[in-house]
Amino acid sequence: MGDPPVVLVTGASSGIGRASARRLAGRGYRVFGCARSDPAESEPFPLLHVDVRDNVSVTDCISRVMQEAGHIDILVNCAAVSVGGSAEEMLMEEIQDQVETNLVGLIRCCRAVLPGMRVRKTGLILNMGSMAGLMGVPFQSAYSATKYGIEGYSESLQMEVGAFGVRVVVIDPGDVCTEFTQHRKESRGTGKDSPYLRNLGAAMRSQAESELHGWKVERIARLVERVARSRRPRFRYTPGPFVERIAAVARRIIPDRLFLRIMAGFYGVK
Repeated sequence: MGDPPVVLVTGASSGIGRASARRLAGRGYRVFGCARSDPAESEPFPLLHVDVRDNVSVTDCISRVMQEAGHIDILVNCAAVSVGGSAEEMLMEEIQDQVETNLVGLIRCCRAVLPGMRVRKTGLILNMGSMAGLMGVPFQSAYSATKYGIEGYSESLQMEVGAFGVRVVVIDPGDVCTEFTQHRKESRGTGKDSPYLRNLGAAMRSQAESELHGWKVERIARLVERVARSRRPRFRYTPGPFVERIAAVARRIIPDRLFLRIMAGFYGVK
């Protein structure tokens, strides 16, 4: 039967990353997880410390996996952070941290595994996007920008590496019930006299409520496994509650300004 596929999962200490790593490890894959924070409990896979914002940290992590396993068959990019706040008031360091973690960190990891995949003429890169990368979310401008960036980067990447047998897949979940909701911070740039305060509060509460009643994280992990097993996976998957999947389709049909008014109303923004 051969050796089990080797998988590296970023953001594996919580949320979709942890659920995906656990799922794949339980199905016989040789999984290496990596994360910036320490795990709250022991995991059925080794969890390496890595900061995807740092080139040396990513390179060291990939080198260690290569030394232990010899190659990497599948990369699952799940590392992400989110800060809620207005585009005007959010601190630049908060914006930069989201860009460095969610987008540039993902690119670092892709670049680190691609030489080996290209030489072996096989590999799967699975990038965890978001519905927020298909439609903007109020008071999540930096987060949405990074997720939009993942869409464009992944499309370009697939066209470049397809000739070498490397497949790129983007999963754009809707609302998912994970610790990500509790980990989301509010911008330190939002003062008590902020003109955005009412709308920011309404949007943050609406988003948290939607995530609380969103898909269970294990459903996304099952999709990750299905993609990993597929010989011909689709390029993009948009799992999540029905109304959100419909919204992704409506986004391409409804006039832009009308759609934005509908979205603002959904999040309680007036």
